[in-house]
Amino acid sequence: MLRNFSVLGLLCVVTSGAARGSCANCCAKLASSLPGKVFSPDSAAYEASLASYWALQEQLITPSCIVSPTTAIDVSTALKIIVPDSCKFAVRGGGHGTAVGVANIEDGITIDLRGIDTIVLSEDKEQVAVGGAATLGDVYTYLAQYGVSIPGARAAGIGVGGSTLGGGFGYFAPSQGLAADSVAEYEVVLANGDIITANQQSNSDLWRALKGGGSNFGIVTKLTFNTFPLGEVWAGDVFFSVSNETVQSTATALYNFASNPDYDENASVFVLYAYQNAPVVLVEYTYTAPVVDAPVFDEFEAVPGQLLNTTAVTTIPTLSASSQAQSPSGFEQITFAMTFVNDEQMILEAYNIMIAASSKLTGVAGAAIGLTLRPIVPSMIRPDDVLGLEVPAQGLIQTIGSVQFNLTADYSLMNNVADQMLSDLEAAAKRLGVYNRYIDMNHAKTEQKVLEGYGSQNYELLKAVAGKYDPKGVFQNLMPGGFKLLWVEFYILAPFDSSDH
Repeated sequence: MLRNFSVLGLLCVVTSGAARGSCANCCAKLASSLPGKVFSPDSAAYEASLASYWALQEQLITPSCIVSPTTAIDVSTALKIIVPDSCKFAVRGGGHGTAVGVANIEDGITIDLRGIDTIVLSEDKEQVAVGGAATLGDVYTYLAQYGVSIPGARAAGIGVGGSTLGGGFGYFAPSQGLAADSVAEYEVVLANGDIITANQQSNSDLWRALKGGGSNFGIVTKLTFNTFPLGEVWAGDVFFSVSNETVQSTATALYNFASNPDYDENASVFVLYAYQNAPVVLVEYTYTAPVVDAPVFDEFEAVPGQLLNTTAVTTIPTLSASSQAQSPSGFEQITFAMTFVNDEQMILEAYNIMIAASSKLTGVAGAAIGLTLRPIVPSMIRPDDVLGLEVPAQGLIQTIGSVQFNLTADYSLMNNVADQMLSDLEAAAKRLGVYNRYIDMNHAKTEQKVLEGYGSQNYELLKAVAGKYDPKGVFQNLMPGGFKLLWVEFYILAPFDSSDH
């Protein structure tokens, strides 16, 4: 039924003691232990859960049952059944990912965390405890009434937990760092069902590993963030008519913006080069204060051919909801990520690569492709995460590729389009001497080597932490979705054996 599964497609039958029937047995045990919180394929709740995924390819995956915990204790109970029975499982938060199987699993058990979505602000408003599956839109809206916020991704529907475990670039990265950098404490359910906290004083190695290390260590059920004051902001999109002058001018403006030694940390910008029936050039601005047309954006404002300008003084909840509305659910979605040292020629190469790829879209229903170029500047970097980002003075450009279309039948063709774009981008960056190893987990393709891109020292740290907190490799073998650390070591050298638990 599904494409591009390779390792993920091993499902329930990877381990010697597991068979498809064991998933049904798991579901029965879970239903007995968690009454009213386990849903089978013939239930409305099961169908509603699948329909709520953002990407169509995740909606089409059909688990044996869906578990909907509302507490960390529920998650612990579920793992104490799933793990000894060697049942394959997936964990779903906001359900906004695009890597096939990242948050759902065919014929396995999907743990849908959306019932764990509490938001509790401390009395002094300096910290907020957020349930692992709360959405950023809900968090932004709740915090706005108190005049504070947290760093996070742009679209309202994105889950806090998953996006933060992958790093979490967003509106406030230049001044606040990534979302992961603001997490003071995690609540984590380990493979054996233990519920622990990880912070700078307790389980500090796990605390650090979770700042970009993904789903390799446990199930995160709560994240406590440090907040920062925030009122109104100035933000919006500018669409341009497409010409050689427009493309050149936006490339120059982006290069100068990211390489400015006096970078204004209130400002963030990204440039979108896209094709949907025709080329598109769009610039999104955000200024985290109610300052209209801040001077930092002057060079972008001078780009000729403005067609539509939506910039205005607004709020982060409104801006986040608008971003989500521009990215509706129900389409096949493929994304990929790569990074290069800020370079004007490479920015132009990216546009040309996108245009070349557009020639393959003829006859594909709903086809759209895009490259989002956003600066990574030195002020974004914090010492505690494991991303391994080393940002030169001129900055880096994070490149997010997106491929969208209507029909599953076109998946193979469009996956090849995505692969070719990524290959061409990497080749161009290497040819120009500007390639950077960092790959954004939250937008990477399934087969990209995200964690290796953090550098050997961080990669070895992540492996050590996974071995310490998940010594039997449950989150490598039984939970195949996401970007894994130790698949070879655990699966080939030491297959999971439930008798050890």
